[in-house]
Amino acid sequence: MKKMRGKPDLTGIATPPKDPTAFLEGGAGDVADKAHRDAPKAAAPAADEPPVPTVQKLFRMRWDIAKALKDAANAESVPGHRVTETEIVERLLKQHFGIE
Repeated sequence: MKKMRGKPDLTGIATPPKDPTAFLEGGAGDVADKAHRDAPKAAAPAADEPPVPTVQKLFRMRWDIAKALKDAANAESVPGHRVTETEIVERLLKQHFGIE
């Protein structure tokens, strides 16, 4: 017979002090929650140009081509910068169609 798991220990998770009646005084309790949630987030740098929309495409290809693509992505990757298979395919398609 299996033994039931106990409740998890949540003592390490700190919650901001919140007065249960704070909503009556204009939402002061929500300010504490919002400050706690927003604190760990870092401000994202503003991009100069908007992101380019993308479309998902699914292809079936021979295994040797897929393996060569995967090996090329691993070979081009250097510490601190990973090259994805998508980047390689985009680069080859741009070259083939004369885009950019």
